[in-house]
Amino acid sequence: MLRTGQLESIAYFEQSLQKAKACSKRFICKVDKIMNIHPLSVYHFYHKLGFTERFYWSNQENSLILTGIGTLVPFHHSTEEQYSAIEKEWKRFGEEVYIEQENCFGTGPLALGGFSFFETYKHDHDWKEFGTSHFFVPKLMITVTQEGTFITSNYEINAQTTLEDLLSQYKQYDDYLEQYGMKQPTFTQSECIQKDEFEPNEWIQSVKTAIQQMKDEQLEKVVLNRTLNATFSSEVNSSKVIYELEATRNVNYVITYQLKDTVFISATPERLIAKKKNTVSSMCLAGSAAKGKTKEENSEAANWLLNSKKNNDEHAFVVNYIKETLRLYCDQLTIPSTPRIMATKSLLHLFTPVEGTILQHVSIFKLIQALHPTPALGGFPKEVACKLIRELEPIERGWYGAPIGWIDLNGNGDFAVGIRSALVKANKAKLYAGCGIVQDSKPEEEFYETGVKFLPMLNALGGLRNER
Repeated sequence: MLRTGQLESIAYFEQSLQKAKACSKRFICKVDKIMNIHPLSVYHFYHKLGFTERFYWSNQENSLILTGIGTLVPFHHSTEEQYSAIEKEWKRFGEEVYIEQENCFGTGPLALGGFSFFETYKHDHDWKEFGTSHFFVPKLMITVTQEGTFITSNYEINAQTTLEDLLSQYKQYDDYLEQYGMKQPTFTQSECIQKDEFEPNEWIQSVKTAIQQMKDEQLEKVVLNRTLNATFSSEVNSSKVIYELEATRNVNYVITYQLKDTVFISATPERLIAKKKNTVSSMCLAGSAAKGKTKEENSEAANWLLNSKKNNDEHAFVVNYIKETLRLYCDQLTIPSTPRIMATKSLLHLFTPVEGTILQHVSIFKLIQALHPTPALGGFPKEVACKLIRELEPIERGWYGAPIGWIDLNGNGDFAVGIRSALVKANKAKLYAGCGIVQDSKPEEEFYETGVKFLPMLNALGGLRNER
């Protein structure tokens, strides 16, 4: 066996089952430290266990990789107040699970999932499976940290559950890991055969409308999203997409969330909020410029961006908003006085990190609800900007630009915003990209910027490799 020996496993499950039943628990969690398991292999071969849900996550620093497959417990809402509803269900689950000991960060029972951009849908055809919030506790999860590689396996029990039942399930997972945990996935190369940018002229006109509204009303910034529909020569394989994104990553998260035959994929550079014990981290990311082809051109673009009034004004909205919001929930905040440059594959961004010490009673769900959407994703003021987005955008945002991540039973977690993203089903994908509109914006330049933002995901899905 890859993990603990047979005698140790029997002893663990025998003791855990007795204690769990005595405490009227419904679930048992087991964590093992192992070697020679690759998270992408576990993700890729998930169907061998008959599972239909999977999640992949690697953070900006690549210091934490998670992949979870199969649903032990789903938390699913398609109504308003989804933040508090998910938080209540997660707390209830925590009271029902038996855990033998405190586990390493990123292991043990985790809720994996996210929320929609808006709390309601005008129409949810593309996003019906996802709803306005969807999380699941995986049956089997791999965690790769600087401390090593860990397997978390979770089991549902009842009064009739026997030791043999648990050992049988454990062996099934162990056999799966033995056979597929280091097996190299093979991929069929999918090529983009058709691209359709949704109503480009209408989108440019919507930018002009937004600029005019800023002159007439109390609106300082709005973020407008546009979409690109792509068709590929064969079914898009999200494992291959992860491989492509990981191979070219620098400061991006790589995230996928699959429910049945639909998968949301994001290669976002932007964290919304992370919490570890009493420390929270966020970031301000707004203002961008296309990268050059040489170091000299990149240096010129970075200098231009740092001195651009339009981009610095746009960035300042985000900094002030996050600072004023987190002040309500933190004892202290550390925010640099000037932005720095973050370089992604195709773009340079103005970037300001934020770190604080959280008040004891505040949950990560409360912070998500308070922060989302930041001016980097919605606009400023928030309510006015979001109303205009609803009026001007014909395509439902769904989980685009929305919080997606994970949380543990101690309240630790990490949530990014799902930009630079796509919703994929079979051989079709809908790509999403947006940009911040202020009074000084030039509609044609904003159109070009969103086009640049499409390219990394389009190429990873199977687009033309010579596009940039």
